[in-house]
This record gives sequence, C-alpha cells and structure tokens, in this order.
Amino acid sequence: MKNKYQVELLEMKEVHELPNAWTASDLVGLLNHLDFDDAESIASEELKEMAGMALSDFDVEEASDKVMEFRFGDRLNKGQRQNLVDELQDDRIWEEYSDLTYHKELFNVCCMLYWGFPKRFSEPDIVKIKLKIISQNNVSDVNLKTLTPSFIARLLNDGMDNHNIIYRLFDEQIASNKFEESAHIIWKLEEEGFNPEDRSNTITIHTSWNWVDQLKGVKSYESTAFSDGQLN
Repeated sequence: MKNKYQVELLEMKEVHELPNAWTASDLVGLLNHLDFDDAESIASEELKEMAGMALSDFDVEEASDKVMEFRFGDRLNKGQRQNLVDELQDDRIWEEYSDLTYHKELFNVCCMLYWGFPKRFSEPDIVKIKLKIISQNNVSDVNLKTLTPSFIARLLNDGMDNHNIIYRLFDEQIASNKFEESAHIIWKLEEEGFNPEDRSNTITIHTSWNWVDQLKGVKSYESTAFSDGQLN
C-alpha cells in the first residue's frame, strides 16, 4: 500500500445534536404523528420548541415509543421499541446498543426526548472533529478527491493505538478490502474539497465519542489509510 497522509487535528469538541438531523420537514412530520393540529402553519423557527411541548403532553414511555416509531418506521417493531424505552433514559444507548446500524437514529431520538423532557433525560452528546488531511504522494490524492467512510474510519484508527474500539471490533475489516460498518461509524461527513495547491482536504466529522475518545490531545499523525477495494 503506497498511500501516505499527514493528518492535522484542528478541532475536537462536544456537540449536542447532529446538524440537520431534525429538519423542518421532520419536525412537522413528528407533530402530525403526534396528532398535533395544523403543524404545517407553525413558523420554522418555532417547530423544535413546539415538538418538545407536544411530546410533553404524553407520558415519557409513550412519547419515547412515538418518537422511535416516527424515526425508525418498521425497522423496529413495537416489542423492540418497548424494550428500548427504559434504556433511553439510563444509558448512552447511541453508543451501547448491540446493532450499531441504529446508533445514529437512537441519538436523534434521545435529542428529541431531551427537548421534550429535560428533567427526565440527560442531554445527549457526540463529537465534532475537524481534520486537515494532506496527501504525501500522487497515489494518495484519489482518496482526498473522493472521500469514503471506509477511508475516513481507517484514517481515524491510524491516529489511535490498537486498544481503541474501532480496531478492537474491526481489526480484520480494517486490514481487508471490505469495511462495511464504517458507514455507521462516520455519522456525518462534510468537506471543503480537494485543494491541489497543498494536496489537502479539510473535513468535518460527527460521530459518537466512543469511536474516537483516544484522539483527545492528538495534534497530528501519519496515516496509510485506504478505501475499500484499493488493496492489491
């Protein structure tokens, strides 16, 4: 593998919601799901507060079920939702649930429930990371021009030792050509775009703390990350 990158960690901070996870359309949809009258007439800047108020008209258990039903649809049946109700209040379920394909949506559910019941739910938190990735040779440029979750997840892993949770769970996938779970590690990815002058791309990632906790205090590191399908 010829890929080589210099990675600079520009920002790492706690945030309390995933940008654009609850759009105006989503909030109107939730209000309709709660049988709230005339949700479409509410000003967009008031929708979040109104959704929280509408939820507070229900008891916590029913509200939790309704938000999960709205966000997950038929991905979770009623029995599965009921099993999660207590865990939503007590655990960091967006990090601990056994199926990580649900983690991002469980976080979004917990955000809404906190807005509706701030005395019953702790404010959920995730991490926002800003990285500048600099290609060290021509071969490496391609991954900065077309970013993939598998490349970014391997890149994050390279900044931590082998005790980090990404490596402990997925060491075989990291070394192989198929890292399917990476799409559920990188919750949101934004980029400034490839800069040919210094062969860099600056990216912003949102994810849960458990994946990247070991990056706290790291300023820079080298990486040989690759995207799925690039191994010879």
